[in-house]
Amino acid sequence: MFTKVNSKVVSVDVAQSGPVVARRGAMLFYTGDVRFAPHQIAGVGPGSGGMSGIGGAIGHRLAGEHESTLLASGQGVVHFGFRGIEVEIVDVGRVGGLIRVEASRTLAYTSGLQASVVSVTAQGGGGGGGGGLFGSLRSAAAGAVTGQGMFTTQLSGQGQVVILGHGGVFELGVAPDRPPVTVDPQAYVAAAGQVTTTLTSNVSWRNVGRTGGEALQLQCAGQGTVYVQASEEKL
Repeated sequence: MFTKVNSKVVSVDVAQSGPVVARRGAMLFYTGDVRFAPHQIAGVGPGSGGMSGIGGAIGHRLAGEHESTLLASGQGVVHFGFRGIEVEIVDVGRVGGLIRVEASRTLAYTSGLQASVVSVTAQGGGGGGGGGLFGSLRSAAAGAVTGQGMFTTQLSGQGQVVILGHGGVFELGVAPDRPPVTVDPQAYVAAAGQVTTTLTSNVSWRNVGRTGGEALQLQCAGQGTVYVQASEEKL
């Protein structure tokens, strides 16, 4: 599986791990006989159920969060990194077999994981936008304001994913018997397990312009783990 070379680079022996999916531009170098081919995540592209119709067009235009990916396979060791950003390896099987991670925060993952692009509103997030076209519009607008996309990448099953975070990534536990964890949307990286995310606002007509710059937050509740980067810097 993936091995940390240092805080910003991982390596993987694709002969042992099997094919690996990575974002384009992430391959630094490799040794051996490694082949690279275009790759497409389920739910992306014409006719995909997750982004079909007018709502899908709006999502693509306002969110634009899908990252192009490639598939690395063969016999050899590949090194991945991206823009000198810190990396964190997550064993998806050990965190409940399910993780939803922002596409911009995904470096690579083992192809044994089931990957799809899902609506944030379908996972309980997006600020209560609701269903249908108007729900999609509200969710897309929230995504444009906060940096959170209208869609997110969902990985399930057994395998590993490498996530990116400016300043490193740390974990926050979420449980039904604890208060919800509230995260700055631009610091949010991923959520594993049965975690719902809801966009909240502390802005009212009485305090417009007096919120200290933290008007919108992402409230995380349920059972699982939330991954947060030590920065509000976007990719």
